[in-house]
Amino acid sequence: MRDYKNVKVPRSYRGNSSRVTVKRAEAGRAAGRSRTGGAGTKTAALRIVMVVIIIAGGVLARQAYQALLRAEMFQIAGVDVKGVKQVSEAELRAITGVFTGQNIFRVDLETVAARARANPWVREVRIHRRLPNRISMVVAERVPYALLDTGAGRYVMDGDGVIIEKLVKENASAWQLPIVAVKDHRVRSGEQVTSEGIAEALMLIAEIAERGGWRLPEVTIKAESPETLSVVYADHEFKIGAGNYAEKLSRLAELLSDGKQRGLEISYVDLRPERQAAVMVKKDSGHGTGAGVKGKKI
Repeated sequence: MRDYKNVKVPRSYRGNSSRVTVKRAEAGRAAGRSRTGGAGTKTAALRIVMVVIIIAGGVLARQAYQALLRAEMFQIAGVDVKGVKQVSEAELRAITGVFTGQNIFRVDLETVAARARANPWVREVRIHRRLPNRISMVVAERVPYALLDTGAGRYVMDGDGVIIEKLVKENASAWQLPIVAVKDHRVRSGEQVTSEGIAEALMLIAEIAERGGWRLPEVTIKAESPETLSVVYADHEFKIGAGNYAEKLSRLAELLSDGKQRGLEISYVDLRPERQAAVMVKKDSGHGTGAGVKGKKI
């Protein structure tokens, strides 16, 4: 067995330097840097592709929209109207005429709805598109509730006090409604009356209608103010005043029943005092003379 401890290495096989040389391995970092650079390039390319797709999609969408606007199949062919009884054909044509020949996507529905609401008979309106080429319009008309007599004319109004139209001789008898009378009150069609007396009169009419037994077309309510509110009915005048209408009408019914049992014809009753009434007797069937009874408690 040969001992290698004492073997001498020839000088020719030795290097010029006895210093140990160490090389730093950069393989890992270089590889990582290379991979990062590749991913960044791919991300940038992907972004460019996405931008191109979005632009192309926008162009195509605009071209498709323009095609829809020009398409003959989307030109409005007609309007289907529901809920109309009082609005005339001429008024309807004036409202819906803007739809004629228009593209169903371009027409401004809210503008037409505002034009419809400007008609005093129209309380509310809903307008919808019905593809491909029709418009649906549903109208809620105002309901005539009473006649407002200002002395200068009579007007049909609804339960909210909105003036619908002025009464003319030709159709004066067509409206069998109670009358609310005020003096020198200026009103306009389509506007709501703000008088407190008229507002109270409408509430009184509602209470009378709910109780029943009254012929509403023969009822006239004087409504100069809430405090002087009175009902004229069958040649009788009943001072009511403001508020507590159910209780006051009950007291009035008791008074009239009591007068009938006694054979008295009552022409005037003032129910404004709380829990008592001032009564004027028109005729006493027993004596044939007029008499006044005040402060009758019920």
